[in-house]
Amino acid sequence: MTVKSDTWPRGAEWRRWDLHVHTPASLLGTSFVGVQWNDYMNALEESVARHNVAVIGVTDYMSIDGYEQVVALRNATTHPKLSSALLLPNIEFRSLPHTKTGQALNIHLIVSTSDPQHIDKLKKSLRNLKYKYNQQSYGCIREELIDFAQQQNSTLVDDAAYKFGVEQFKPSHTDIFEWLQNDKWLTDNSVVGIANGNDGISGLPLDSFAATRDELLRRSDFIFSGNPNDRKHYLGQKPGISPESIRSQYKTLKPCFHGSDAHEIAKLFEPAEKRYCWLKADPTFLGLLQAIKEPESRAFIGEVPPKLLEVSGQKRYFIDRVEIAKVSGSTFPDKWLDKCSVPLNTDLIAIIGNKGSGKSALADVIALLGHSQRKAHFTFLKKERFRGKSGEPAKHFVGKLVWCDSSSEDQNLNEDTPPEKVELVRYIPQGHFEELCNEHVSGKSNAFERELRSVIFSHAGESIRLGALDFDQLIERQEGSYRDQLADFRKQLNRLNQDISGIEDQLQPEIRKNLNEKLSLQAKEIEEHQKLQPETLAKPTGALDPEQTRAASELDSIVGALKTLDGRAIEHSTTQASIAARTKAVQNIRERMRLLKRAYDQFQEETNKDFETLGVNLADVVTMTTNDAPLTAVEVEIPNSQSALNGEISKDAAEKENLRKQQEALNAKLNAPQLAYQQSQNALTEWNSKLEELTGTAEQPETLEGLKARIAQLDGLPKTLEERRGQRKTLTGEIYDVLDAQRKARELLFKPVQDLIQGNKLIRDDYKLQFLATLGGTSESLAAPLFTLLKQNSGSFRGEDESYSTVKKIAEKYDFNKRDDVVKFVEELHKEIQDAAGGGAVNSVGIANMLRRDRAVKDKTAGDVYDLLYSLSFLEPRYTLLFQDAQIEQLSPGQRGALLLIFYLLVDKGRNPIILDQPEENLDNETVVSLLVPVLSEAKRKRQIIMATHNPNLAVVCDAEQVIYSTFDRKNASTITYVSGAIENPEINRHVVDVLEGTMPAFQNRREKYQEPYAK
Repeated sequence: MTVKSDTWPRGAEWRRWDLHVHTPASLLGTSFVGVQWNDYMNALEESVARHNVAVIGVTDYMSIDGYEQVVALRNATTHPKLSSALLLPNIEFRSLPHTKTGQALNIHLIVSTSDPQHIDKLKKSLRNLKYKYNQQSYGCIREELIDFAQQQNSTLVDDAAYKFGVEQFKPSHTDIFEWLQNDKWLTDNSVVGIANGNDGISGLPLDSFAATRDELLRRSDFIFSGNPNDRKHYLGQKPGISPESIRSQYKTLKPCFHGSDAHEIAKLFEPAEKRYCWLKADPTFLGLLQAIKEPESRAFIGEVPPKLLEVSGQKRYFIDRVEIAKVSGSTFPDKWLDKCSVPLNTDLIAIIGNKGSGKSALADVIALLGHSQRKAHFTFLKKERFRGKSGEPAKHFVGKLVWCDSSSEDQNLNEDTPPEKVELVRYIPQGHFEELCNEHVSGKSNAFERELRSVIFSHAGESIRLGALDFDQLIERQEGSYRDQLADFRKQLNRLNQDISGIEDQLQPEIRKNLNEKLSLQAKEIEEHQKLQPETLAKPTGALDPEQTRAASELDSIVGALKTLDGRAIEHSTTQASIAARTKAVQNIRERMRLLKRAYDQFQEETNKDFETLGVNLADVVTMTTNDAPLTAVEVEIPNSQSALNGEISKDAAEKENLRKQQEALNAKLNAPQLAYQQSQNALTEWNSKLEELTGTAEQPETLEGLKARIAQLDGLPKTLEERRGQRKTLTGEIYDVLDAQRKARELLFKPVQDLIQGNKLIRDDYKLQFLATLGGTSESLAAPLFTLLKQNSGSFRGEDESYSTVKKIAEKYDFNKRDDVVKFVEELHKEIQDAAGGGAVNSVGIANMLRRDRAVKDKTAGDVYDLLYSLSFLEPRYTLLFQDAQIEQLSPGQRGALLLIFYLLVDKGRNPIILDQPEENLDNETVVSLLVPVLSEAKRKRQIIMATHNPNLAVVCDAEQVIYSTFDRKNASTITYVSGAIENPEINRHVVDVLEGTMPAFQNRREKYQEPYAK
């Protein structure tokens, strides 16, 4: 590989320029009195070296005498050190009208020296600038100025006449501009500046010379002024003065240049208040033109430009150069990236070239060497290309980034960055933009939010972080109480939903139908039983012997005793149920106490540090005591009661058995009539017992009365169901309130970022970029788990696509950041599911028919579906961005990527270099200009940005400080070549135009950025 460049391969860099330095040849005022030319040149040379001045505007009044002398002495090799600085002739004209102090206007003409014949051509042009005196015109050249002086005073000769002629030569400003307009060579090779002091614009009274002032400014390319207020005014940065108004009034924004205006050695390159003039450009006349075209970003007046201070204080965040070479001892034949050493500008670097020319190669290599973890988005360093299946040819090359602090590290181009490495660059390929944003919108990934969170955390001060080491830890500390509330509410909701699910199951039509059928059968069985009622015989009246009389009497007593025992059995059954209920109640209370104790212990653990911070004793605020003695007493009493009851039951059973035996024995002693009577009594007793068993009570579910009670209970269930659903709706609203409180708490976290946005006019006014804490939730994030529980074979949920579409359509009707909308959404979706479950039946209740019954979800109930819906688990506080009043979901994929680019470039607090791959992808030209250009121009003020682009126009309109043009010659051992320099460099300009090819017509709109020719 080869790297070609001109003298300034890093492109446009900040350099000291002084465009207003006089010489001993300056004839007006007192310039370098008594200073000989050799002394002047020595002083000039020493000052250039000490101040590191790159360009000097050699200034004389109405002539280039001093410029010619300085150039001649420098070229005579007597002062070779001056060759490091560019010398430009600056002709200072004195013109009319006079200022309010009687001074002539100062108009400066700075001329290009690129033409080897520029001195002769300039003299020829000066001869054509005429001043009429006594009906005779005189040119602005020595011999004619002497003649002009002698016409006024014939005693003057030579230098005295020349000086007097210069003093008196004051053409009007309109004559000067007309002269320039009629001289094509001069127009193409010079720029005009107007002073802004008492001998310039400010010297003309505004009330009577407003039109003259406007005309002078429209025709001037720059302003000579070191006043910060002047700079703000002519750039449209003062309050109430917009850039558009300046352009409208003065044709273009005007840069302010400043010079030392030195007339003595002590003032060489030493303007007052250290208001040095810095231009970010090649030290050429073309560089000066570029600064005029980009006045805000290319010119600075002051001690040191902010970006130079930024770099000097943060050298480890700026790459000085990238180097690539073959591995030592490699015999690989092709060149590829061998012997590559590309110096890098610290501002905006644009890598351009035709498709397949090596743009992505350089971007990928820098990203890899900067430890980027985004290897999945590399387009050059991947298996299908440079790395190959066996790692060739990549494994034969090693790369190195050399940082501005001189640190560096080698890495083989076939090796991935270890995951533990800290990223030294931020690589942002367009594919990564789209992937992040689109998955954020669809709810498939939280990667985009993680990016936002990291930036928010980076801006949060210690007063917000409170010792947290990352965003997740901060959220855990900030939102623990909210999560506890949510867990409690959702637990209540789960119990409520199980209750509702059970009620719905009971309200199914087949349940009532089944009960009614059972009731009918029970009634029929009782009716049949009634038919079997035994005949009741009269008690015999015949005489009985004493033994029979005694047996009959004892039998009557036994019948009564058996009835009493039957009654006691019912009482024992009730007591048995009561003991079981008491046992369960004690278990429930003990479990609740255990949970309460656990919650209290957790509260102590989580708040202990906070209490220590406050210096407050926890026990003085919260205490908890429990006394389980009463429960223990009950627990001890229950077994005793159970034992006593069991004893009574056993005793009664034994007594009943004994009475039956006695009854059989006594029956044997009766005569026939008495026996028949006694048997009829026994049969009646058994018949009545069976009748009571069939009739039963309300507490016995399968009896007549129990079935009636169950049916009566069904009649009340719709009202109960309505009440439970109302409670659920209220609880869902309370869950939303907690989630919304979480959202509001998160708003406080991004307040520092929002304050930054408010302080940046571009972000605030033009892009209207805002952070939003929303209750993020999408139809997809809800539908996916929903359809693991529900079948998709009925109603509007017939088919997978139709099912997802149904959820989406309902979701689109509601705003998930509004409480009522969210509640309405889940209720409408619930109703849609219920309608599908009922198949359109009017009396359909519940959603049981929609539940999946496969093995994976066999134990799931309608309550699980209700938990999913009404617990709002699909909602959570999320961060997102609002761009020009549109939410990210409403933007096109390309705009989403551009939005993320804005976010990274303007909001991200990181300082590492940013590498962009095709940031213009999926954006139209208008969006590129209105969106990307201002963002890149703003971001490069503090960071180093490396941009690989298919569209060189982006490099032009963003005024990239360095353009790297890449070419790939496969026939010449697969050699990649890079040419680098500033956009004003003619060679770089030609490459930009070559790549643009067919887009040249659109490019003509910005042809002033190109030098063929320079357009006024």
